[in-house]
Amino acid sequence: MVQHVSDAVGAAPSYRNGLGTVMAEQTSTQSPRDRAQDSSQAVFQQAWHIYRVLVDENYLFHREAYACLHHILRAEIDRPFHFLDVACGDATASVGALEGTAIAKYSGIDLSTAALALARQTLAALDCPVTLEQADFVERLPTWSVPVDIVWVGLSLHHLQAPEKLAVMRAIRAILPRGGRFLFYDNTSPDGETRDEWMRRWDEQNPLWTAYSPEEWDVMAGHVHEADYPETVSSWRRLGHDAGFKAVEERFVAPSDLFRLFMMRP
Repeated sequence: MVQHVSDAVGAAPSYRNGLGTVMAEQTSTQSPRDRAQDSSQAVFQQAWHIYRVLVDENYLFHREAYACLHHILRAEIDRPFHFLDVACGDATASVGALEGTAIAKYSGIDLSTAALALARQTLAALDCPVTLEQADFVERLPTWSVPVDIVWVGLSLHHLQAPEKLAVMRAIRAILPRGGRFLFYDNTSPDGETRDEWMRRWDEQNPLWTAYSPEEWDVMAGHVHEADYPETVSSWRRLGHDAGFKAVEERFVAPSDLFRLFMMRP
């Protein structure tokens, strides 16, 4: 059974949970509530299409990253576990990664009502209790009181500056028991690379991403330039240790070297 908590309309504009949560204003004779609903839905549909192209074309190497997550959960977690999916979106990739594992409970957080509606359908495939909650994870995680065994964040921490990343990681550390795992896949620079240099490498992908129209590329790339803040390998390690994690392991490097998957243990 899927329990959907706090399913309110009109979440605050935010890039924190990815393209699917980007909101826009629309001039209309409708009531403010109706106008907000239509505006949110229209922008969600555009952003969700752009996001799905990223996933379906594997431009961000989702398949390899979630295959790595699946391998870790199958090979290294030998007991039933509670899985917290932060910024879960429609949860499609997570469901695939969780197939055949010892998952005992799934919890998901996302800011987008529309994404959570899709997730509710997708997660019906899991044979375990499922809870979905609409929230900004930066605000929600410090108040989370239910212990979890695995926390997963896929391509969402990069929307935060380093102090906010650290606060989120400390909140995650606080809810993990001994033997728990924090895993994330996110924008990462090799040591010594600046944000501008990472952006230049991002832009060099344009000729290869043929599934996008020029207009769609501009929307997607504009979002990245405005809202993405990659960390270097060393800064991710430092943030992990400062958050209280004893072990920080790099488990996957995307072929583009724009993203890496890390696992941290208390």
